[in-house]
Amino acid sequence: MSGSILKYVAPSTSTAVGKSAEDIQSVESRGEMPEVSSQEASYVKAQELEDHFIDVDEGDASRSLHQQDSDDDDEEEEETVRLSVYSDVAAWQVPVPDVLRVDLIKRGSEPFQNRDGPFSPVERQGEKSKGKSQQLTTAWFYKALPNGEKIHRTWMVYSPSKQSLFCFCCRLFAVDDKVTGTSSFVTGFQLWWKLNPKVSDHEASEQHLTCLEKWKLQKCLDHVHQTTVDREKRKWRDILHRLLDVTMFLAYQNLPFRGQRETMSSTNKGNFLELVELLSNYDPILKEHFMRLKHAVALASGKRMTSYFSPN
Repeated sequence: MSGSILKYVAPSTSTAVGKSAEDIQSVESRGEMPEVSSQEASYVKAQELEDHFIDVDEGDASRSLHQQDSDDDDEEEEETVRLSVYSDVAAWQVPVPDVLRVDLIKRGSEPFQNRDGPFSPVERQGEKSKGKSQQLTTAWFYKALPNGEKIHRTWMVYSPSKQSLFCFCCRLFAVDDKVTGTSSFVTGFQLWWKLNPKVSDHEASEQHLTCLEKWKLQKCLDHVHQTTVDREKRKWRDILHRLLDVTMFLAYQNLPFRGQRETMSSTNKGNFLELVELLSNYDPILKEHFMRLKHAVALASGKRMTSYFSPN
């Protein structure tokens, strides 16, 4: 802080203590160094130190602000990339990382379809072209069957940034998008005047059917796994609700929790465990929990099971 060091040294009120400016100039003209008092030397040294620390502090502050701005820019860039990955199929890295692929399969193709547009027109080159420009329409996201029924093409997704059409499942499981023979629905299809028959041809291709099968199979497996996880979460939440109610009841009545012996075979396991066991006679959730624990004890497998009955 500028000036704070002056609390310890007093600046001289003149150019040199006891000397005039003419005396100092006379000494300097003879090639001699002017005499400086200890008070002046202390002040000069202190002033030099203060200037040095001010320069260092300003430099550190400048570097710190520059580093902070750089970190903020990096965070904003990462956030922009992350958002683009979850909104635009063209932003996906090929091949798609496994962790990202699982997340994208859970989200499904709906957020990436953009089937309501807007769709950018593409100029058709060549003298024999029948129109100057053509563009994609929402109707292409539906397949018309011979009986007049329309089926939603869930695999078809549109990239606003690249203004191209992609296949969700083929892009999701693509190994390399630069290999010769890679489908244009992996790299980005933009020839709107060739939608017929290119879309139908791609739907019937072996590559598309293989990727579609992988997508649907993975989707089913993830759904089964997620259903199991949700069921377990709901079961343990219900058990904890009942145990907390028992805890609140005993605390409100100022009753002791523990018993002398709290094993499953004990005749009196204490108020907490006895009350939980009593409720299990009428509550199916607690009954199932108790039966599972008793079965584990009977097997004596040595495997520790989660019960939420221990005093800890």
